[in-house]
Parts: sequence; structure tokens; C-alpha cells
Amino acid sequence: MAELAEPRLSRVVLIGNGRYSHPDLEDVPAVLRNVTGLRGVFTDPELGGVPADHCVALVDEADDAVVARTVREAAAETHPDGLLLVYYAGHGLIDPFDGSLVLALADTDPSTPYEAGLRYELLRRAIAGSPARRRVVILDCCYAGRATAELAGETAGTTTVADRAEIDQTCLLVSAPRNRTAKALPGEPYTAFTGELLRVLRGGLPDQPAVLDVRTVWLEVRRALAARGFELPDIRAGNAGDGVPLVRNAARGQRDFVGKVLVASAATTERDLHQAVVLVLRHERARGAIGVRINKPVWRVPVDFPEGWRRLLKEPALVFDGGPLNTAEGYIAAALQWPGRDAPVRFQRVRDRLGVIALSTDPAPLPTLLSSVRLFSGYLGWGPDQLEADIDEGVLLRTDAPTSIAVQSERPEELWTSLHQRGA
Repeated sequence: MAELAEPRLSRVVLIGNGRYSHPDLEDVPAVLRNVTGLRGVFTDPELGGVPADHCVALVDEADDAVVARTVREAAAETHPDGLLLVYYAGHGLIDPFDGSLVLALADTDPSTPYEAGLRYELLRRAIAGSPARRRVVILDCCYAGRATAELAGETAGTTTVADRAEIDQTCLLVSAPRNRTAKALPGEPYTAFTGELLRVLRGGLPDQPAVLDVRTVWLEVRRALAARGFELPDIRAGNAGDGVPLVRNAARGQRDFVGKVLVASAATTERDLHQAVVLVLRHERARGAIGVRINKPVWRVPVDFPEGWRRLLKEPALVFDGGPLNTAEGYIAAALQWPGRDAPVRFQRVRDRLGVIALSTDPAPLPTLLSSVRLFSGYLGWGPDQLEADIDEGVLLRTDAPTSIAVQSERPEELWTSLHQRGA
């Protein structure tokens, strides 16, 4: 699974021009909201994580030199391990003399765009010279005013501007020029293309990996625009550039595996997970996950184990090999509450009636509160997004097994065989 570029080493430049002085260039009020929305996404610690001072927004800037210099500086400052992303929303024009792409600024005249517009060639050079290995350009351009005959034709559009905007070793996303009018659609705060882009970046995709790359985002935006009857955006990328990770998948944060029982696939050869049945005890996006194997009993409970606790242990009264981490730090005691009873002191709920209880708790009152307890030595650990990756890659399979199976199974050695058949 591709990892997100280091946010502190990344740079984002968002250029939006929605107000024009020339009567042939219609204002696009939604552009400001486009830029504001994208800045929120890329600086959100849960999504892009780029520091606010590394994400520059230029709105309705009339000076092409300011825009070009801002992009050039950001490109030069981006580290090889960072992401350089440049976005433009506004009118895109073709220079009638040399056919080059010009991005309209506030005072651009569409008949002579080279005079007060931003020549895309200036951005191309700045971006191409960046040390960043991950470079993405997103152009949300519509065509208005005195467009050339080439752009007015039936076959003109996204392909034309994409041809002119390609940059070596850079992933390029271009909106379709006829996918909307110059204004956002009635009742919608964003332009059609950027609106769908924001929907994906903000909401995520439930069935996709923990980090969304450019191609995955583009495919979903393309699908959504096609369903609405709009023309389709284009993507250009060389050397697998469309695999550049953009943001964390927000929908993955909604996948809560705490208290879930997972089973290793038959193809899993990793020693710690081979034919393992795992109960997830903790799962957080930023911290990773912790779980215990619930199908590997290894030895009987020691004779000096407190009698008050021994009476609570579910048969077989064995210690289970929970995993290789912290095996010398004492036992993890998983416990199941009686229905309708209060939680005992120092009981940390995992899911439903299942939780973990500290063995330093006085066991005397527990028989009326807990139905059973099972002991685990050690645990399994995953870093941020690693558990999700194991599930996405089929290393671990989800099951519909109840959480109570963790402490109530009387034949734990048979769990893998029975649950593997039901795993998905």
C-alpha cells in the first residue's frame, strides 16, 4: 500500500480566479469556495495533514508574475519525499497565435490572453524543475469568451488542454470544458468537477485502501460526473504517476474494527498470523491497532494464580498466546459482563459486553458482574493504517463471529477452521 507523502515536506498551491473585468469572461463565484474547500482538505490533519503555511491560496490575483513566483518557490521548496500539488480553477484559454494554454486571471482579455493571463508554460517549467518525486497538477478549466475554433469544435475540449498541459513525470487531472457553464450549477456551491473532487476527498471511499491515490479519486469523480450526464475529466500520468497518494481515506476512519473477530486467510504465511483468529482490542487511525490471538492456548494457568480469579476463568483454564509483544508484562484479561449488570471497577469496554479488566482489581465481587474471563500472554500490534492494509490485501478476513467467542469458545483450537469458511 502506498503511503502518504510526508506532509511537512510537501507544498500545495491553490489558484482560483472567479472574477473577471472583461465582459466576455463570465464570473465564476464558486471558484472561491473551490479553493477554500480544497485548502481545508489538504490542511486537515486527518486527511492531507499539510501545515497551513505550506498550503498557499491565491484568489483573484491579477499579476501573473506573483502567481508564477509563488508556484516556482513552492516547487523549489518541496522535498523529494514530499508532494507538490498545484490546482487552478477558472477560465482556460488557448493563445490564438501559438496554441499554448493560458490560465485566465482577473484582467485577462480572451482575444489577447498572453497579455494579462498566466501562461501555463511558466507553471510547467517551475513544476518540472521541482525536486519532488510526487507532483500533481489539477486544472478545473472551462472555456468562455473568444475561444479558438479548435476549442469550439465538437471534438475539442479536455484532450486538447491536457495535451498542452502535460508535464514530464507529473500526474495531470483536467476537468472537461463542457461539463458545466462558467457558473456553478444552480444550488451547488462548487463547480461540478471540483464539487465531486471534494466529495471524494472529504468523504472517502469505504471499499478502497486507507490512502486514496490520484487514479482512484479520478475514477470515482469520472463515474459521478458520467452519472450526472457531464463530460468526463481526463488524466495523464507517466511512470505510474497516477498512483500518487493524495489524502487519507476518510471513509476508512468509519470502519471500526474494535471488538471484531478477524481470521487469517489460508494463504497467510506470516508466522504471527498463520492460521490465527484475532480479536481487535484497539483500533485508531493515528495510533494503529492492538489485538490478541484467541485460538492458541499454550499452557495451564500457573498454580499460584489467585484463586478468586481462577474461579472466573472460562474452561479450558489456559493461558493463550496472544501475540509476540510484551509477553513479560503480565496477562491481558478479556472478560464478558453478565447482561444488564454494571461494569466492574477497572473494566475497559471493548465492544458490547466484552472488555478488558485489570487483574489488580479485587475479584471478590466479580462473579455477579462477569460471566467469564480468559487470559492472554502478549498481543499483536499494527501501526497506523497497517491493520486496514492487512484486511485490504486479504491477509486477514472479516467475520461475523460474536465478540463473546473470545472468552466463551470451548474448542478454541477449532476456531480457525470454522471461521475461515465464513470469512470475507
